[in-house]
Amino acid sequence: MRVIILLCFFTIFSFAKKDFYYSFINSANEQISQEQKQAIADGFDIINNARKLAREGKIDEAYTQIEAFKNKNKIKLLESDIYILYAELSLKKKSRRFITSATQELEAAINSSKIREDQLAKAYMLLVDLKLRLNKTTEAKYFADIIINNFNDSVTKAYGKIHLAKVYKYQFKYDRAERILYEVLTKTTNMLVATIVADELFDVYISDNKYDRAYELIKKVLDKNINYYATDSYIALEQVDKLVKAKMPEFGVKILTELIKRTKDKNAVESFIFKLANTYMLMYEGTPKYLLKAKKLYEELLAKYPEGKYVDKAKMYIDEIFMREGKIKPSIISNKYITSESMQQKVLLQELLNEKKNKDYETILKKKRVYKKISNSIVRRFGYDSMNDIFDVVSIEMIKEYLQKGQCSLLHETLKTSRRETLQKLIEDEDTKDKFFKCMIEEPYERAYLLAKDAFNRSRDAQLYLYLEQMAYKLNKLEDANTFSAKVEMVNNEEVLKKEFLYRFLILNAINEPAAMKRFYKYAQENKDYITANENNPIIIDFYYQYYLYLLAQNEITEAKDILNKLYKKQIDFKARVYSPFVEQELAKYAKEDDETQKALDYLLEGLSLNRKIKPSDLARSYYDIIKSYEKLGNKQKQNEYIKKCKEITGATDSLYKKMCDGM
Repeated sequence: MRVIILLCFFTIFSFAKKDFYYSFINSANEQISQEQKQAIADGFDIINNARKLAREGKIDEAYTQIEAFKNKNKIKLLESDIYILYAELSLKKKSRRFITSATQELEAAINSSKIREDQLAKAYMLLVDLKLRLNKTTEAKYFADIIINNFNDSVTKAYGKIHLAKVYKYQFKYDRAERILYEVLTKTTNMLVATIVADELFDVYISDNKYDRAYELIKKVLDKNINYYATDSYIALEQVDKLVKAKMPEFGVKILTELIKRTKDKNAVESFIFKLANTYMLMYEGTPKYLLKAKKLYEELLAKYPEGKYVDKAKMYIDEIFMREGKIKPSIISNKYITSESMQQKVLLQELLNEKKNKDYETILKKKRVYKKISNSIVRRFGYDSMNDIFDVVSIEMIKEYLQKGQCSLLHETLKTSRRETLQKLIEDEDTKDKFFKCMIEEPYERAYLLAKDAFNRSRDAQLYLYLEQMAYKLNKLEDANTFSAKVEMVNNEEVLKKEFLYRFLILNAINEPAAMKRFYKYAQENKDYITANENNPIIIDFYYQYYLYLLAQNEITEAKDILNKLYKKQIDFKARVYSPFVEQELAKYAKEDDETQKALDYLLEGLSLNRKIKPSDLARSYYDIIKSYEKLGNKQKQNEYIKKCKEITGATDSLYKKMCDGM
């Protein structure tokens, strides 16, 4: 676009100069008067001055001048330049009202032949931009096609394609826009055209979230042709804003630094220094590096421009830097700038960061509603994207602190207000992942479970599925637990399958579907190493008991006896005789079958010596078997002692063993 602007400018200027100094002939072949000559010269001065103001970024001033001149101009020779510049400045005003007015006037000027032929291409380009700003993409494409199809020179066609790419960008057809721009870029030999193409391609990449490509592109552009920006402060400052928004402020710094070197206008330099300092403030990354660069520039402003327009702001931002460095208390800044909303928000944010540094998490949680009011623009100045990011960091630090101290019960309050993203960061952190889930299994919390389930339901992490399975079981969400068990099996991680083995047993046992349990015991028989791997897990006691009964039902007596002996030993190891005296009764039964009466008696007496409440029916069975053992050993006295004890049992009227005792 700038090539055509410059070509048009020099064409007009040459034409005007030739007309002014040589021809002075009007359409009636008459000499133009001296007064008319002067009016034309004055008109070109006004137009050129407006262009100069626009290049300096003084858009409002330039627009006011050209609009006033347009309304009073009566010289046809100047009309084309006026309408073109008026449209350019209306675009830069970025107001729908101005853009609508300029569009109507430019279309009318073209239709009434007020635009000179050498400026028609430029007029159509402006119409593309104007129509896009009004969201009229079909009309914009129409004018872009006119440029491509109706003009023969290669440079004009290139600009037509650039404008067609703009249309596709507005229509979210990024691939088409990129393809067109890349084609122009590879064919052009004009540095300015290449730079403008690259500038537009940068916008397409950003819109299409291709930030890596955008980064590499702008780096090359600035290395090869920084003049494009450094000679037009309006274009330069627009690009700086885009770069800051795209989180590439370092390139904005490069442009601003070059502007400061080249600009002669003292007032403009003052503005550029101030913008450069502000850009450094936005580059904060947790160290004083960029804050110090900014402070140096603010101090330079105060020294060079003691009466300048940025004095008050520079002083305020220097105070902000001192506060962030810890040299001034936030409360002092708050009192000093009581009428500044932005400074009050910065004070609040600094207080939060100080509390975070001091690990005063409870205070942060109490004041969370207040802190949430801090705007994202302030937050970004402190190196974060949003308040949610800060709260995430605080929550994670807080949770890590609790996990480190094993304070699982304290997690609930924090998790009540934690976001899914916070949880995701915790789980992705290998240092906290296991501790966090172990806490959640120890102290189950439904919201944390639901967040984790939602965030990681489609994961391929078997260990994660196991954690979710355990949490679901603890929360009595048996269907969920069973689903996650199936997912663990699907991933087929051998080590995790071993750890999951007993939890699958618990879930299926709780669901209580005989067919499912039968399938599980077959699974156990096929994977006996899983049983061995879980021998030190207390849950193995319940598994051994149920598995023993299953093996008996399947008449697999040898394996059943082996499991019963393991159950007996594990109960002793864990000091958890939960299935006694049944275990001892069963062991005694097998000892009697092997004609080891004393051994059987020892088991029976051991089962009764555990100082735990025994059901009357179990007690009757043990007494009966003890009586029979003493009878076989010939100990009449002990036999009679236990006959008496058996007869004294109450509450076992339905017990066959009690009835047999009573009959002795």
